[in-house]
Amino acid sequence: MKYVVILIYLIIGFSSFAQGTAGIYKVKWFIDKRITNSQVITNLNGGGNFGLDNLSIPQNLVDSVINEIQTITSNELHAKTRVIYPLSKKGKELRTSPSQDYVGGLPRGSRRKAMRTENMEYYVKYKIYLGLFKTFTFGNELASYSRLKPYVTVKMKAYGVDRRRKFSKRTRLSGFNNIGSLEFQVGGIKVTNSNALPINEVVDMIFQGLDKFKNKAK
Repeated sequence: MKYVVILIYLIIGFSSFAQGTAGIYKVKWFIDKRITNSQVITNLNGGGNFGLDNLSIPQNLVDSVINEIQTITSNELHAKTRVIYPLSKKGKELRTSPSQDYVGGLPRGSRRKAMRTENMEYYVKYKIYLGLFKTFTFGNELASYSRLKPYVTVKMKAYGVDRRRKFSKRTRLSGFNNIGSLEFQVGGIKVTNSNALPINEVVDMIFQGLDKFKNKAK
């Protein structure tokens, strides 16, 4: 019986030793403005967009996506994974700031800094892109109506301590319901009216994209 117990401890110890470590140092999450805003006004002379607030997603939904990414990384790399947030000189976690296109509150570190401050087997970054492509359009450049189809792209790259890429995976998911878009120009201004989606539905689309990612063979 004593030898059985020793054998079990050796197996557990070997499994723990064999499991690697991974740190997610960067996540970029892009969402097309037309998905979250019913109206986008663009200065065609290069002045940007007018009247749009920065993307606002409740922190609990952002955290749920981060947790799912962390779980996916652990399974893909067979490694114990955590998110790496670089620290300011005052010890405050540095996260991405929200913009009209990008979600805030995400890790924004660089691979070089992560390697300098953390002892990991893998250093991981993600790109999540929720975009639109046209399936049908009629009209002209002054006024047109389009059917836009959303899609989700998820990209993951993992690097080793030698700074070489050890793992790379990418998926794209479409098949979501169309979004109608009416676009017209007045002078140097372009106005786009679209069927904006609620944030919960937007995040659900992201999770569907992540589901396809984790179920796809490398």
